Amino acid sequence: MKSLKLAVLPLMTLLAVPAEAAPRVKVILPEKTKNTCIRKVARLSSTLKYEAALAELAAPGCTQDLGTAEQLWVSLMEGVLYQALEQTPQAEEAFCRAFKQEELASLPIEKPSAGLDELFEKMRVECPDRNKAKVEQAAAEAAAAAAPAPVVEAAPPPPAEPPPPVVEPEPALSLVDSFELYASVHGEADVGSSGPLPLAGVNVNGSVRLPFGLRAGVGLTALGSPRFSSAIGLLLADVRLAYPVLASPGGFGLQVFASGGPLMYGPSPLAAGGRAGLGVAMDVSKVRVSLGGSYEWRSHYRLDYAAPMAWLEVGWKLAGK
Repeated sequence: MKSLKLAVLPLMTLLAVPAEAAPRVKVILPEKTKNTCIRKVARLSSTLKYEAALAELAAPGCTQDLGTAEQLWVSLMEGVLYQALEQTPQAEEAFCRAFKQEELASLPIEKPSAGLDELFEKMRVECPDRNKAKVEQAAAEAAAAAAPAPVVEAAPPPPAEPPPPVVEPEPALSLVDSFELYASVHGEADVGSSGPLPLAGVNVNGSVRLPFGLRAGVGLTALGSPRFSSAIGLLLADVRLAYPVLASPGGFGLQVFASGGPLMYGPSPLAAGGRAGLGVAMDVSKVRVSLGGSYEWRSHYRLDYAAPMAWLEVGWKLAGK
C-alpha cells in the first residue's frame, strides 16, 4: 500500500503543473477597426494558421469598403504571411504595395523574427525604385496602346510571268533592199588558135537576192579591139546566177556563178551568137574581182565559129548594202 502511494505521488505532481501554452504571435490591428474579416485574419495569424489567414485576405470583406489604415494593414499582413510561408517574391510585392501607401509603415505584429524584419527593411529601401519602374512601364504600355497601329503595306503582287517571246517572222524578201549594182573593167581573150580577140571594155551588172542565199543578176558588156584595121566591137547581155561560198561582216566574200546570154559582134561584118560559162568572184569591201571562162558560139564571115574564152573583171559597187 505504501509503495502504491509512492508511485501515484509523482503523477499527481505532474498533473498539477499546467501544460506549456502553444506558441502565439501577437497581431496589431488597425485602430478602431470593426472589420470582421481583418479580425479573423488576425486571429488565424496569431495561432500560426498562415495559409488559412492568407486565403481569408482574398475574401470580399478584406478587399472591399476598407479605410486607408485597413488597406495598409491588409498589404502589410499579406507580406508577413507570404514571408512566413517562404514565398519571398510575393512577400516583396505586398510590402511594396504597402510602402507605396505609406513610406513610414511598420509591421503589424509584435516581436517579428529577424528574417522578417530584415526583409521588411530591405524592401523599405528598394520599393521606391521598383514602384517608379512599374509606373514608367505602365505609362509606356499605355502610350503604345494609344499609338495608331502601324500601317502594314500590302506586299506587292508577285511579278507576272513574262509573255512568251514573240517570234517575228522573217521579213519578206525585198528586191529593192537586196539590189546591188557593179561597174567593171572587163578584158577577155580567145584561148583558141584563131579569132579577132583579145577585147577590152566595160561591164555593168545588177543583181538581187533570192531564197537560199542565191543571187540573180543581168549584165551588159561592151568590148572593142583596135587590133585590126576594121574595128571590132562586142555587145554581150548575160544572165548570172551566183551562190556565196564565203561571207563575213567585214565585206569579204567569195562566190561562184554561172553566166550565159546572147552576143553580137559588129559593126562590119555583123555576127551574132551566144556564150555560157562559169566564174568565181571575190569581194573585198566595195571591190569585186571576177575571173571566169566561157564557151562561145557565133556566126563569123558566114561561117560558124566556136572558141573557149577566158575573161577578167575588176569592178566597183555603185549601189547596194
